[in-house]
Amino acid sequence: MLFNSPAFAVFLPVMLVVYWSLRGRARQWALLLGSYFFYSVWDVRFTSLLVISTLVDYFCGLSLARTDDPRRRKMLVTLSVVVNLGILASFKYFNFFRDSLATVLAAMGVHAHLPMLDVVLPMGISFYTFQSMSYTIDVYRGMPVERSFLAFATYVTCFPQLVAGPIMRAQDLLPQLNREQRLADADFSMGMFRIFRGLFKKMVIADSLGIFVDMVFHDPGDFSGISCWFALYAYAFQIYMDFSGYCDVAVGAGHMLGLRMSENFNLPYLAASPSEFWHRWHITLSTWLRDYLYIPLGGSRCSRRKTMRNLFITMGLGGLWHGAAWTFVAWGIYHGLLLSVQRLINGGRPGDPSRDPFPLRVLKVFGMFHLTCIGWLLFRAQDWATVQLMLTRLVDFSSTEIRGKRIVLIVLACMFVHVLPAFRGLGERFVRLPGLVQGSLAGMCLWAVILLNPGVKAFIYFQF
Repeated sequence: MLFNSPAFAVFLPVMLVVYWSLRGRARQWALLLGSYFFYSVWDVRFTSLLVISTLVDYFCGLSLARTDDPRRRKMLVTLSVVVNLGILASFKYFNFFRDSLATVLAAMGVHAHLPMLDVVLPMGISFYTFQSMSYTIDVYRGMPVERSFLAFATYVTCFPQLVAGPIMRAQDLLPQLNREQRLADADFSMGMFRIFRGLFKKMVIADSLGIFVDMVFHDPGDFSGISCWFALYAYAFQIYMDFSGYCDVAVGAGHMLGLRMSENFNLPYLAASPSEFWHRWHITLSTWLRDYLYIPLGGSRCSRRKTMRNLFITMGLGGLWHGAAWTFVAWGIYHGLLLSVQRLINGGRPGDPSRDPFPLRVLKVFGMFHLTCIGWLLFRAQDWATVQLMLTRLVDFSSTEIRGKRIVLIVLACMFVHVLPAFRGLGERFVRLPGLVQGSLAGMCLWAVILLNPGVKAFIYFQF
């Protein structure tokens, strides 16, 4: 079910009425069944994958709590990782690796007929497999086990964050689910603000920018270098508004259920360094990769060479997590390179750009934004030919023609809003307004969404 669909506009109020009319375990059952319904509206067949991940990690967790045998504990956590990553690899990466292997064999003169899987990528599979698997790893590391299957299943499937995050940790969400929620815990005003802000960001700003972005990336040769630069800027804000808009709706729905979801973004284009960018962009994924991949590899507690290796492995696999294409891997390696260069410049440490004088920080933010945009080129391009053609156009300033002037204005407005302090804390000011004013503003936002939306489109991160 899409957050920006009429179905969700009906589902959420009904879910809230049922949820708050019940108590105790009945309320948890309502949330669990509602979450399964939310997911099954897309394709009921793939709910079986949710059930498999839930059962495997629940029983692995229980078994881990019952044994102190190091060998058995390693076998259990390995089982969880293999099952979850096996599901993810089968549906998302099988054909990608098959095509890559076929290309390598063909280059060697071997023409093999390798099998292909004719499957649809299950919605949200990259998110819920990571969330479920992290629970087993945390139990292995010493976190108390969750003995209630109902609570654990609800943790895995909780609908606000089920499809595209934020990726919640068990120690953050499970205590909330096990605590009897009171209606006073719900913050309907803040929830309404976050939901409507998220829908506006997605349906008005991101979808409008996407029209111009799609045109340019479809045929970069038909656009001037300046237009291609604005297409990159437009995509930077399209993906930010699209994904942060989804997370706004997720956090807002959580507020209405009395649950506090993790924040996923913190003004990422104000980052002054690569490390700061990853502290501000897709925060729950970057911390997941740090805690479950980078640090176990050795993190920065080893030699400089191995630290660089760990960065490249972590970011390369992080890129592959986003999509089954070598352009995504290149995007991850590109950010690994940026992080490595930053450490080399700062003597092996990430550095702290917040201590820089204001003029220097402005220059660093400007530079980091453009480095990020170059990375988005790899992320957005469908193939290497598009990457090459776009790079050629970006250095061609023989024409000053700017197409899509309305999009240019939207991009400039996004940049202005992103840096203007007055636009921060709007939610806190909104909840202090009288109810009639809140309702009027929400109605105006809904009217703008309906009037200005170019058409219902899936969120970008649904494909991941």
